[in-house]
Amino acid sequence: MVLVGYFVLVISIKDLVTHKIRNRTLLYFLGSLIAFSVLSQNAHVNPVAGACFFTIFTVLYLLSNALHKSGGIGFGDVKLIGVLAFAYFDSGLRSVEIFFVSLWLALVAHICLHLLICRKFPYRIAMAPDIFLASGLYLYAPIGLLLPQ
Repeated sequence: MVLVGYFVLVISIKDLVTHKIRNRTLLYFLGSLIAFSVLSQNAHVNPVAGACFFTIFTVLYLLSNALHKSGGIGFGDVKLIGVLAFAYFDSGLRSVEIFFVSLWLALVAHICLHLLICRKFPYRIAMAPDIFLASGLYLYAPIGLLLPQ
């Protein structure tokens, strides 16, 4: 878990500073998650979930860039979600729904904090910290609080 915390800090800080998530860092993160799952017996890796989340958020990426020429969700964010889904998320529409609600809550909190601190609406935001926060909400918050059962 210390290694995951290291990657959370590195990726989040780099995204906050440069608004870019490097492929090399994501590959190291993915490799460490695969190595951890091989060495640990209780860890699970779900390639179907990784492909599912990657596909859904790639479609969102393509739609956001087609509708808004100034940007939207970045492809580095899509790849980060795919790596996290590969290691931690379950596949299925319900999981995507829960993660999407968690991500929406994290983004709203990020924008509200930016409005309170800077007194203006952000033109661009770094989504990596929000993606990690949404992953934490997805993994540790009771599902009953996020969606009605």
